[in-house]
Amino acid sequence: MKKIIIFAVAGIVLVGGGVGGAMFFLKSPEVPEGEEMVEEEMMPEEKDAIYEDIHPAFTVNFNDDSKKKFMQVYMVAKFYKMEDRDQFKMHMPVVRNNLLMLMSGKNSDELSSVESKEMLRKDALKTAQSVMQDIYGENLVEDIYFTKLVMQ
Repeated sequence: MKKIIIFAVAGIVLVGGGVGGAMFFLKSPEVPEGEEMVEEEMMPEEKDAIYEDIHPAFTVNFNDDSKKKFMQVYMVAKFYKMEDRDQFKMHMPVVRNNLLMLMSGKNSDELSSVESKEMLRKDALKTAQSVMQDIYGENLVEDIYFTKLVMQ
């Protein structure tokens, strides 16, 4: 019985020491009163992102080996300012047109790997940014993500 008590106490001490050590090393640095942290010492804060669905989904036909195939893509655009999102939405027909042209120039062989799908995503981002650059003189779109991609 003494062995069980000794092992239980040792286990509690080890777990407590681990938790205490983790808390010690993970706590934020204390700043002396009246001093502010310099920007380099502060951890970078993640900006609040604004996401906008690019809807409806894109459906693109392919002609591969005399078989009709299609791809359906759902996309979301990322912004950091509401005004950028609103300007993007205002010109959605142009963005959709250019994205459709981009995707319709592909075939299923070109989109068979994860790397090629990532390249398509990056090309879609460049396409959307190009539209905003042409209209507003700046890239308002931070990123584009595929939320669903089906090829058949």
